[in-house]
Amino acid sequence: MNTYEGLFIFADTLKEEELTAVMDRVEAEIARQGGSISGSKKLGRRNFARTMSKRDSGLYVRVVFELEPSKVSALQARLLLSDDVFRVQITRGDEKSMSFVASPAEAIPAPATETA
Repeated sequence: MNTYEGLFIFADTLKEEELTAVMDRVEAEIARQGGSISGSKKLGRRNFARTMSKRDSGLYVRVVFELEPSKVSALQARLLLSDDVFRVQITRGDEKSMSFVASPAEAIPAPATETA
């Protein structure tokens, strides 16, 4: 089994408890494919550099997991079937992957909104 890093972008309309439920489904799908989760870290809401599919921002989560190389593409295809998963990027991980997930969460401020 190899170590992988998954960067997941979810719909920015999700509330905290909904994001937790979606992450549980993602972790269950990884386990269903025979993988195991090493750690995860919520990166918060981030604005996109440009609008994608009529969306301006998303909720980012980084997950480090172990999985057989032959099952990565099947996992990615299954995850993209979910309406809540906007984008998935899976890359090969290394020892730095775990140190990132194990570090304390950094506070990411929400975008400021102007009131007129």
